[in-house]
Amino acid sequence: MTNSEGSGLSRRTLLRSTAAAGAAATAVTVAAPDVAAAQPATRPVAAPDVVGKAAAIPTPEQYFGFRIGSDGRLATWDRMVPYFRLIADRSDRVSFQEVGKTTNGNPYVLLTITSPKNHRNLDRLIAINDRLADPRGLSPTEAQELARTGKPFYFVYAGIHSTEVGNSQATIEWAHRLATEKSEYVTEILDNLVILLVPAQNPDGLVLVNDYFVATEGTNYTRTYPDLYQKYTGHDDNRDWFMLTQVESHHAVAIQAKYHPQVLQDSHQAGAGSPRMFTPPYLSPYDPNIDAITVQQTDALGLAMQRGMTAAGMKGVGWGMTYDYWTPSRQYCVYHNTVRILTEAASCSNLAFPNVSDRPIGSQESSISFIEPYDQKTWTLRQIVDYVSQAFYSGIESVAYDNYNWLYNFYRVGRKAVTRTSPRAYVIPAGQRDPQAVRDALDILHRGAVEVRQAQSAFTIGDQRYPAGSYVVYLNQPYGGFAKTLLEVQEYPHLLQYPGGPPQRPYDVTAQTLPMLLGFRADLVDTSFAASTKLLTEIRPAPVSMPAAPPATGAYTIGPESYGVFRIVARLQRQGIPVFRAAAQFTDGGRTFPAGTFVLPPTDAARQMLQEQSRDTGIPVAAISTVPRVAGAQLKPGTRIGLLKPANNMQSGWLMWQFDQYGVNYSVVRAQDYQNLAGRFDAIVMPHGVSRNSIVNGLNRNNYPAEWSWAFGVGEEGWTKLREFVTAGGTLVAYGSATPTAQALFELPLRSVLPTDSSVFYCPGALLSQEIDTSEPAGWGMDPDNPVWFDEDRAYEVTDPDKYPVRVVAKYPDSGEQLQSGWLIGGEYLNGAVNGLSWTVGTGSVVTFGSEVAFRTWNRGEAKMVFNALYHGPSAKLTPEQFARLGR
Repeated sequence: MTNSEGSGLSRRTLLRSTAAAGAAATAVTVAAPDVAAAQPATRPVAAPDVVGKAAAIPTPEQYFGFRIGSDGRLATWDRMVPYFRLIADRSDRVSFQEVGKTTNGNPYVLLTITSPKNHRNLDRLIAINDRLADPRGLSPTEAQELARTGKPFYFVYAGIHSTEVGNSQATIEWAHRLATEKSEYVTEILDNLVILLVPAQNPDGLVLVNDYFVATEGTNYTRTYPDLYQKYTGHDDNRDWFMLTQVESHHAVAIQAKYHPQVLQDSHQAGAGSPRMFTPPYLSPYDPNIDAITVQQTDALGLAMQRGMTAAGMKGVGWGMTYDYWTPSRQYCVYHNTVRILTEAASCSNLAFPNVSDRPIGSQESSISFIEPYDQKTWTLRQIVDYVSQAFYSGIESVAYDNYNWLYNFYRVGRKAVTRTSPRAYVIPAGQRDPQAVRDALDILHRGAVEVRQAQSAFTIGDQRYPAGSYVVYLNQPYGGFAKTLLEVQEYPHLLQYPGGPPQRPYDVTAQTLPMLLGFRADLVDTSFAASTKLLTEIRPAPVSMPAAPPATGAYTIGPESYGVFRIVARLQRQGIPVFRAAAQFTDGGRTFPAGTFVLPPTDAARQMLQEQSRDTGIPVAAISTVPRVAGAQLKPGTRIGLLKPANNMQSGWLMWQFDQYGVNYSVVRAQDYQNLAGRFDAIVMPHGVSRNSIVNGLNRNNYPAEWSWAFGVGEEGWTKLREFVTAGGTLVAYGSATPTAQALFELPLRSVLPTDSSVFYCPGALLSQEIDTSEPAGWGMDPDNPVWFDEDRAYEVTDPDKYPVRVVAKYPDSGEQLQSGWLIGGEYLNGAVNGLSWTVGTGSVVTFGSEVAFRTWNRGEAKMVFNALYHGPSAKLTPEQFARLGR
């Protein structure tokens, strides 16, 4: 059977109404068999028989002491994990696995739920899925037999956004019901399906949010946790699905790689005024690298969920609104042949309290994608649990009763991928200017199950010769679509809201072109070619060799081209090894070295450290016979960097992750630090999202306990002290929306040149043209044409160039095509506008960027300018004579 109406299950209502649920807290959520599916149950129903030893499993209410979804009550992770273990210990339908630890060291949990028979045969079922996922050499007849004997895998996770509390709470009831209920409905589903349940994709956030909610009960404090609920990414933790930076993302990808699920249900909550529940179909467009079968199955499964909720009497549900099917930053699985079902339940009040209105909540206008508006004036946490549970059960039912088609279509999608004939491949040439960029890209592809091959000898395609060691990514492989969407230029379609009307604005960012974001070259090949290659089983840095030790008059050098060089700089500073930079181009031994080249004294300590770091990064080291007589700078030993991080500022969190990866000597600027900023920091970075209000007012001290004093406002006195820190010699680097903050702090003579009307100018996350002055310290080592990441940012003109000494670091071209990848309207307004500026304010320096030059660690090639500015500002500036003596 392909739907519940055609099965014997059509008479079952999966969830009772809220009224009946409240009357029978311990009853299961299946209505009596004689209740029609179109009518919700209106009376308590006796619990059906439970299975064997599962009878000893306490109900969620018995275990937690309250009914899940009760107003103002949240189960916490320290009790949820033991409960899931208990269920697995006492049920032969459930197994418990701790996949690994999270960023903060909490357990990342996976429950595998299926019939006892399937558990005994699980290795075979996994092997079938693995074979269908890579159908090279598999005939249709063989695939059909595997589809008949295999079982689909349905992967569902909740709680990636930790303040969307209802979904993780609902998983408690799902696990109990599927482990204990002895009904035809549950039995048949578990016979035909393997459910992979991750109760919290972000356990750290569940701990922070739910524990804080419980701890503040009975106080006057705000009940919602005020800071990032994932250490680095906060609410952006579901924007990590193509860069794959976070541990939790790695765990989910590992599950995907092992089980090859046919479906991923990603359970969320939306705003209080949104539809009571959203499911697919999504809005147009969809990324053409997502297979058409996958798109169609997404639509069908989403509509099955809609049908199930409507049949159960749940009003206010909708599809085909808000969300498109485009960017891989939100969805890894679809490029691995897995349908992604986003569910978005409307939120209630203050996490877990009823939302009460004087009129029916939400839109009251009916449409084909929003058939029955919600007609009640109250919305509760319990209703969130009920709606998301109904969607879940409708989803697993739909897949379980069409299991052959789900498996065979999974094979078909893979078959189309491995028989692709055009385009053929991407070639990433060896010997590029930034080995770290190439290494990071290859790491992403490799972790994403893309086959990367390396040329064992030189080869030629057309008139282009590629050296040995170049990397080849053939696109006729199971996940070639993932590689293609990351390596190609995006062309997001211009859709109109209606014929002749304004453009339909993209839901999210529109570009993810890795070569532009990181700064490397990848050549698309659409013709056949021959190359001797080896499949890589791991990604290693390109081999490098150390030069002979230079004479006493010489030095070691490292080029400024790679953003990875700042990993080396941070390590050198920790070891107390002096680091210098040449402020101008120079030559030695017939070789030209660009401005910004790092120069180190020829000591044994420097050689040992450089040898180790060069080997680990693939960044080459050179030696010069004579230190040039050019102007330069000596980095301040142990440069102390302050990070302005208001509570819950995600861009600060991402920068923390990058600083931690590099080993940068930094700390968050606390409210207490403003009394002596110069004594604590040499340079301060002000990321996107930092405003005057977040500094001056900060968190309201009346709403939060004393432990949050670091984020309290510093008042006008602190604002003044930040200004004095710079004018007395400090360095401030600001980008994105923090540039207007810096403008207000110093009265910088800037004017935004972009229209505020988004129908005239709009860029929701794309890569644009940029011109960088590589002679400027902030631009040292940059590709002069490195694209700029632009996400609803600003571009400027300097209105009074005489107020402060100012130099242009980066600007937009005076004319021509501004868009390089993604989506943009009104690009002509950018012509000649300024992006990066370096100011002298008092005896200090301020560097501003109108764009988000360090966005979620995506545009790492561009973010190098932030590091340049932070380290150069506090450095000692040297005359040519001083530099030639390396400061001696």
